Amino acid sequence: MNDRYIHPIILNNPIRSLVNPRGKVVSRFSQFVQQGGRIMDLGSGPGYFVPALSKLKGDGVLLITDPDIRALERMKGRDEDLLVFQSSASFLPLRDGSLDFVFSNLVLCCLLDHEGAVRELRRVLRKGGKAYLSVTRFKGRDPRGLSREEWERVLSNFKVLRRGESLNERWAVVQVE
Repeated sequence: MNDRYIHPIILNNPIRSLVNPRGKVVSRFSQFVQQGGRIMDLGSGPGYFVPALSKLKGDGVLLITDPDIRALERMKGRDEDLLVFQSSASFLPLRDGSLDFVFSNLVLCCLLDHEGAVRELRRVLRKGGKAYLSVTRFKGRDPRGLSREEWERVLSNFKVLRRGESLNERWAVVQVE
């Protein structure tokens, strides 16, 4: 079994704005994003959240990464000033402590290596750096999903600044101490 890749067409489907509205998601973490900082969209897919993240970064830097080259191809020709690269969440080709904020929406629940992704996330965030993490509320036996216990284990690696749940997801804003 491998990591789950969702086709970019599905990720940019207009129906997504009803199920996973940008404004609602961004309102959970926007107050924690430092203007002018280095922000990364980890598992960006075809860039559904890129316009909102571009506004939040101000004159900072927005790094976009996804393991699926098809998704990254859809980033070409966008107006936003982006640094786009292909990478797994479990191996990020970045210096230690090089990021101020990481946005990871519904990504951990598509990976087999949850611990590796969390380890990389902690490594690339500077001390005091923050991240928004969300996962699908999982029921079943798929090893990519995170049970409530696994979610709590992920959060135990950080200082939790804010958290919540909805019918279909769990989310948190966390900080590296």
